[in-house]
Amino acid sequence: MPWSPMRQMPMADSRICRTPGRAMLWAALVAATLLTSGCAGWVRDNLTQSPTPWRRIQPAALPVTLPESRDFPIVAARMRDTGAIYKTYTVALGNPTTLPGENRLTIDVQTLPDSLFGALVQPPRVFPVPLYTMETLTATTRREFPDMKMKVADTARRNHYGDYDYVTAQDAVNSCVLAWQLITDHKRMLPERIEAVRLEYRACGVGSNIRALLAPFDSLTLTLPETILEAQDLDGM
Repeated sequence: MPWSPMRQMPMADSRICRTPGRAMLWAALVAATLLTSGCAGWVRDNLTQSPTPWRRIQPAALPVTLPESRDFPIVAARMRDTGAIYKTYTVALGNPTTLPGENRLTIDVQTLPDSLFGALVQPPRVFPVPLYTMETLTATTRREFPDMKMKVADTARRNHYGDYDYVTAQDAVNSCVLAWQLITDHKRMLPERIEAVRLEYRACGVGSNIRALLAPFDSLTLTLPETILEAQDLDGM
């Protein structure tokens, strides 16, 4: 039989010598892998990490206060939890038009984990960052405002908590707005335990007064359990 280098190569010893110290290190590595890999999927995918069913709440239980409005009164409110990190609130507002769709304000509150395990095992984010790309914004506005002429605002607008972006949509009779904002300044503005607050506001009304449509979003006030500084308060800091 012809000589082959593979036949002359000795077999490697695949045994692993596990000293007590190495065994402890091995166990720690396995535990970390289980927590951060698919082996811990039963934790991420169980009911504690899934969104709870929507439940109706009173407006007083919302983390936001809206100004009184004849055209956009609060009709109903509901909320749900996703894990121990996210709380999502949806506020149905009055709609003085005959357009399809619901005038609404959506609030997502993201809290910081209160433990190392909570930091390692978190539910999927309930809102994207950035909130919109041009592709997703186009798809959303076409769905929300079919057969209307749309325009992305050239400059951001400002409410109590900083700048926000918005889109306008109009036809011969009605006007609509879609505004969105991500508040992440938890060092100066948000309470210590709040990582981020995401706001999205959709409103349609009769006529062409865009400022009137945006007035509730401009004037809303967050009422989370701890003190929240408003953007104008920060200007003097």
